[in-house]
Amino acid sequence: MEVHIAAQAGFCFGVKRAIDLTEEAAAKSRASRSTVATLGPLIHNAQVVARLREQGVEVVDSPEQARGTLVVRTHGAGPEMIDRANSQGLGLIDATCPYVTASQRWAKRLTEDGYQVIVVGEADHPEIKGILGWSGDRAVVVETPEDADGLPYYPRAGVIAQTTFEPGIYDRIVEVLKTKAGELKVIQTICRATEDRQAAARDLASRVDVMLVVGGRNSGNTARLFKICREACPQTYWIETAGELKPDWFEGMEVIGITAGASTPDWIIKEVATQVSEIESKDENQEPAAAEATETMTEAEKDFAQALTVPHHGDIIKGKVVQVNSDSVMVDVGYKSEGVIPLNELSHRPVASPDQVVKPGDEIMVYVLGVDGQEGSLRLSKRRADEGQAWGRVKEAFENQEFLEAEVVEVVKGGLVLDIGLRGFMPASQVDRGYVADLGQYLGQQMRAKIIELDRHKNRVILSRKAVIEAERHKARESIWSELEEGQIRPGTVKSLTEFGAFVDLGGVDGLIHISELSWGRVKHPSDVLKVGDKVEVKVLRLDREKGKVSLGYKQAQPDPWSVAAQKFQEGSVVTGKVVRLTAFGAFVELEPGIDGLIHISQLADRRIAKPDEVVNPGQEVKVRILSVNPGEKRISLSLKDAEQEAGE
Repeated sequence: MEVHIAAQAGFCFGVKRAIDLTEEAAAKSRASRSTVATLGPLIHNAQVVARLREQGVEVVDSPEQARGTLVVRTHGAGPEMIDRANSQGLGLIDATCPYVTASQRWAKRLTEDGYQVIVVGEADHPEIKGILGWSGDRAVVVETPEDADGLPYYPRAGVIAQTTFEPGIYDRIVEVLKTKAGELKVIQTICRATEDRQAAARDLASRVDVMLVVGGRNSGNTARLFKICREACPQTYWIETAGELKPDWFEGMEVIGITAGASTPDWIIKEVATQVSEIESKDENQEPAAAEATETMTEAEKDFAQALTVPHHGDIIKGKVVQVNSDSVMVDVGYKSEGVIPLNELSHRPVASPDQVVKPGDEIMVYVLGVDGQEGSLRLSKRRADEGQAWGRVKEAFENQEFLEAEVVEVVKGGLVLDIGLRGFMPASQVDRGYVADLGQYLGQQMRAKIIELDRHKNRVILSRKAVIEAERHKARESIWSELEEGQIRPGTVKSLTEFGAFVDLGGVDGLIHISELSWGRVKHPSDVLKVGDKVEVKVLRLDREKGKVSLGYKQAQPDPWSVAAQKFQEGSVVTGKVVRLTAFGAFVELEPGIDGLIHISQLADRRIAKPDEVVNPGQEVKVRILSVNPGEKRISLSLKDAEQEAGE
C-alpha cells in the first residue's frame, strides 16, 4: 500500500505566526507570573488548543474575562471588541491572519467610500463576524449563488470573500453579483495558500483509492477540503486524529492520500501517516508481507519528510509570491510553510513599500537566510538572490571590458548609485569629461558605464561614464578622420565661441571657423552669428592631419549673396542701406549682409564736397539709387543725390 501526503497540507503562514506569537507570550508570562488568554480558540484545532493550555494559555469568550495579555486569534475581531480589550487595560497581541487583516481593511475602506459591502462566506464564522464589525455592521453576507441572486440592486457594491472560501464558488457568486450592482468592485481576499491547498488536495484525491482529510470538526477550511476531496474520491474520510482511523477503510486499497486543514499541526499529520502504515502491517500474516509493510511505511515517511525538506542557509531557490504586506512579502517555496522577505531584503534599491517590487503571483528567486524555530519558518531575501545572479554578469562584463546600461537610482555624496542588478557607485569625477555641478539631473536616467574597479569581497563596484565617453569619442575621432576631405559639407555642433571664431564638434573631431569665415557680411563677434549648441552645416576648408587641425567655413555652406544680386538689385531702383565705411573717394553702403555698394563722392550731393563725412557718417541709414550692378566683380554703384532728387520731386 502506498501512502501519499498532499504537496500543500497543514499549517499555513498565518496559523504558524499566531502560534509562535502565543507561545512567545506564554513563555514571557511564566517568567513574569502573569496570564495569557486567547479571545476564542486560537485556531480550529482542539489538539493545538490543548497544548497551549498546557503552556498556561487560557481561552476566553470576551475581553472582560481576560487578565494580563489577550491574544486576538487568527480569525480576527471587530473594532468594538478591540476597544473593549483596550478599555480593560490588557496587553493586546494581534495574531490575526494577514489575509484576514487585509479583508478587514477592505471592508472598512469600501464602507467609507460609499460602497455596499458584500461578504462571501459563512455568516456564523468568527472571521466573517469580525469583518462585519469593520464595515460598521452594514455589510451583507452570502454563501451561495442563490443567496446572491436574492439580494436587491445596489448602485455601488464591493465584494470580498472569507479567506478560506472555495475560489470556484466565489467566482460564480461574483458573476451573479455583477447583475445586482451598477458598479461592482471585486476584491480578491481568498488566501493563496488556501487555493494551493485545495488544488493539491483535489489533484491527490483524483489519484488515490482512499483519501483522508485531517482537521478540526469546527474548521471551515477543513470542511471545504473534505467536500472537494469527496467529489474526486468517494472513499474520503474526515478525521481529527490518528485514533479515529478504522482498518476496514483500507481493505483491498492500494493507494492512500492524506491532506490536512490549515490548523492541523505537522505532528498530527505524521501520526496519521504512521498509523495507516501500521494498520496495513497488522493485517499481514506473513513475515515477508510484514517486511513489505515496513518498507511501505518507510516510503510514507519519506513522502512526509520530502514535504518537509528544510532548505539550508545560502540556498537560492524559486518561489511564488503569495501575499504582499506593508512591510514584508510571503513566498511559497514548496516548503511546509511560506517564507518571509522583510522590506529591506526585497531590493538593493531604496523602496518604501513591497508592492513597488513584487505582486502576488510573481515567481522569483530567493536566498535562504535561515530557518527559525521548531516549525521551521523561513527567512528569505530576494535582494541577495538577485545580487548573487548579478555578480556573475558584472564579473563577465568587467573581464571583457564591456559597457553596461543601467539606471541612476540615487544621488549620494560624491557621486551616483546605479542599478546593475546590485548597487554600483559612480564617483562624480567619472560622470563626464568635465566637472558636473548638478548630479541630480541624471536621477532616473539610463546611463552607459564601464566597470573600472571590482571587489566581490568588499561588495564594491566602481563605474565610469567618462571612460565610455572617451572610448566613444576616440572611436568617433578615428572614424571622422578617415572620412574627412577638403571641400566636404558636414554637420556639426557649436562647442564654444572665442574672439577670433567658433569651435565646432564634427562628432569627435573639433574644427575652427575663423571669424572671417562666419558670414558674407561684417561680423564684430562670433556671437553675432552663432551661439553654443547650434546645429550647423560647415564646409571643410583645410586639413592638417599631423597636427589634428581642421579649418571650417560657415559662410561657404550658405548661398553667396552675389549669386542673386542682379535679380535682387535692379538698376534704377531705390533701396535702403546702412553706411558702413568712408574713404577719400566715397562711402560704402551695406545693402544686405555680404552686399556692399559704393556711393562715389560725386554722387553724394548735387554740390561740390571735399570729404564724404560732409554728407554721411558710418551707421547712418540712407536711401540710394542703384546705378549699375556687376556681380562678376562684386560691384554695385549707388547714388545718394539721385535718390534725394527723386524724393524731392
